[in-house]
Amino acid sequence: MDISKIRADLAVYAEGPGGLDGASDVHFGTVEAVEAGNYIKMKKLDSPDGKVHWFPVSWVRAVDESAVFLNKTAEQALAELSNEAPTGA
Repeated sequence: MDISKIRADLAVYAEGPGGLDGASDVHFGTVEAVEAGNYIKMKKLDSPDGKVHWFPVSWVRAVDESAVFLNKTAEQALAELSNEAPTGA
């Protein structure tokens, strides 16, 4: 995957209830920036709980011209989001 395609203002979608083979993806937030080449910072105002969060690029399963698609469900991603800037970010 080419992380250079990840840019500010792209929508972030988590896997839908059916996983990769199931239901449509669920809007999860919006990219604010890629930091340190390894983490994606989500915009505070569009995050699931209104807080700033980061997640590793390894969670990304696909990127297109309008969105970033995660390899986790919204519930999994919310439980694992970082509330602090990662070291080196």
